[in-house]
Amino acid sequence: MRFFRRSKKNRTPEAPLRRRVLFVSHEATRTGAPKIILNILKHFARSCDIQCETILQSGGHLAGEFEKHSTVDCLNLPKENTVELRKRVAKVIAREKNNLPVLAICNSMESRFIAKELDALDIPVIMLVHELPSSYSEEDYQSVYEIAERVVFPVKAVREAANEKTLIPKSKSIVLSQGLLDPSFGTGITRELAYSQIRKELHLPENSFIVLGCGTLDLRKGIDHFANIARRVIQYNHADKPVHFVWVGQGARWTHSSYHYVQLDLDKTPARDHVHFIGERDNVEPYFVGADSFLMSSRVDPFPCVIHEAMAASLPVITFADSGGASEAIDNGAGFIVPYADYDQAANVICLLANQPEIAAGVREKSKERVFDRYRFKDYAEKLVDLAESVIQTQIRIPATLSFPTPAEPLPTTQRRAA
Repeated sequence: MRFFRRSKKNRTPEAPLRRRVLFVSHEATRTGAPKIILNILKHFARSCDIQCETILQSGGHLAGEFEKHSTVDCLNLPKENTVELRKRVAKVIAREKNNLPVLAICNSMESRFIAKELDALDIPVIMLVHELPSSYSEEDYQSVYEIAERVVFPVKAVREAANEKTLIPKSKSIVLSQGLLDPSFGTGITRELAYSQIRKELHLPENSFIVLGCGTLDLRKGIDHFANIARRVIQYNHADKPVHFVWVGQGARWTHSSYHYVQLDLDKTPARDHVHFIGERDNVEPYFVGADSFLMSSRVDPFPCVIHEAMAASLPVITFADSGGASEAIDNGAGFIVPYADYDQAANVICLLANQPEIAAGVREKSKERVFDRYRFKDYAEKLVDLAESVIQTQIRIPATLSFPTPAEPLPTTQRRAA
């Protein structure tokens, strides 16, 4: 069904009103959660007959990408429940008084304050909860459960952890695992070329075995675990093939930051020349394709997107047990799960892969096969469309017989708004 604006004078049909659907992100940085909601937005914009709008609590490098597919309101407000937040959100909703949004998809616990205001304005909310509950209170979770029509978790481990914190209403809870953000990831450069480029850039020996890490430079991502495992490997590895640890990602590097003390420790050991924190890169694909394994050193990481990218690049993944959902992705031979923070076990696995390439080859094949079989983002996004239609009890998906813009076609021009 379509609704039409009608002139108060003659009641003749004017431009059709398209249903407004909101996509909410706490920021637009090049990190996992913003990338996930951006990809969801792109899928809905291509496959649904809706008017896409984005609310960002704060900005970031990806803001321009959101603008390509939706109208963007960047609040530029702290992640708190304030009077100003309520006013700004209400202003966005009231922009079309005769065409209120029919749904909001709010991404991550960090968006819970905006979600609360949308619920107060009678906008149905689907909440995507990616985080483990260690950083949030029971009241935070209870608030989300009361607000949301549905709460979507990425893996069973995250739902179970949240349920232990605060009991989840069974009628609202669902597990949907997001997939590989870019299905072509790993195909943009050959392994031979990437292998050579990364070693030349970092001035490493051509036969170096590279262990890749990726994320912000903080303790949650376990940069200290990463460095300490490197120290064990350098101590244990007696083969001719040198092992180097490369971390892609940026964060605080000032005095007394986590990075500062990790580097201080490294500088006092033989591993100092084998661990490389190279900063952020616009294109991380060559580093994944050119590496030999991926070390997931996080303390807490619900279901990180980098796991899918590592698998798509055919990397054997090493991760800690009891640190999030990564272990669910790599079970059945697609990687190695070691006891939490067990540096010796992790180092032994890395030395095994470095010195026995036939074992690494088998894991590589299984890893890539699993991500393309089980973790396709299009499947995830389609299930979210189904979920959205069930919540609003209306079909919004464009029938397959009708044409709609492909990813290569520009969508209608939008403008960025300051709420």
